[in-house]
Amino acid sequence: MPALLTARWAATLAALALWATSIPWLAEALGQELDVATRLEIADHVIPGLLLLAVAGLLAIGSPPSGSTSWLGAGALVFLSGLWITATHVPLIPGALDGTAPVGAALLHLSAGPPVLAAGLWMMLARPPETAAS
Repeated sequence: MPALLTARWAATLAALALWATSIPWLAEALGQELDVATRLEIADHVIPGLLLLAVAGLLAIGSPPSGSTSWLGAGALVFLSGLWITATHVPLIPGALDGTAPVGAALLHLSAGPPVLAAGLWMMLARPPETAAS
């Protein structure tokens, strides 16, 4: 059962990574793009998404040892990724409220941050899968 829980976490983080990295191009396809430089989109979406994907890959390779700080470290990296995505997109909300930024684009760009933040917080506060099953 612990290996299954770790695999579920890895799959969840991989899905969140895919969501976080694809938002700029999905927004463009939906006509909800923001007028920002590509380097900002890479810094605000792709880099945190790649970090999430790396954590998911490490979890998929092998679950962290019971009682180790590996699980806490993985959760901290996920939390920091979510914090980065959220913090860099919160300034879009006032722009959306006063009409200087499209509301749909602001919500779409902000949509990945809070779930990643919550997943990281959950990982840091929850016991690792090895100890949760015992």
